Amino acid sequence: MDADGDARDHHQLTTTAPDPALVEELVFRGQLRFLFRRALTLLDAAAADHGLSPLGYHAVLVLGGAGAEGVIERELVEQLASSRAHVSVVTRSLAEAGLVTRHRGAPDRRRVRLQLTDRGWEVVRGIAELHQTRLRALVADWDPARLERLLERIMAVYLGLPGHVRVETDPGQGGPVVALRLPGPTPG
Repeated sequence: MDADGDARDHHQLTTTAPDPALVEELVFRGQLRFLFRRALTLLDAAAADHGLSPLGYHAVLVLGGAGAEGVIERELVEQLASSRAHVSVVTRSLAEAGLVTRHRGAPDRRRVRLQLTDRGWEVVRGIAELHQTRLRALVADWDPARLERLLERIMAVYLGLPGHVRVETDPGQGGPVVALRLPGPTPG
């Protein structure tokens, strides 16, 4: 027993000091994850402002990225990493809202091709603009040097890319403008 009457082993309560570089990296990763979650929260709110769930918005993003051809529902299931039944419900609701068309295949009626309608394209564009406005507001009062450091750390820690970022404030753009310089290939 110790002086306080506790019978615990003090060796179990002590740890070695962690590597300061590791602690700094973990702090950065935690802060970055916070920013990602804030960005996703802003995106989800922008989608909700247009009547879409986060999964519904992800679905129209995938369909928009596929262009005029659209995608087969099975491919959308893979892209959304969700169950076929859930994606089917989401795409039916998108179709009912006039954002998506569903075309069944002639030889195989189970094969459903999905495409954005003109209204779907308008909604995706509106959400993207609203999201961009909200993200700009998130960093609008940041010191440009802080944003530079953040972007350079993302490049180095997550992408393994050396390089430099220059952030300037452009009043005409309503916030920071980023210039990125990556090193070119080494002559060989």
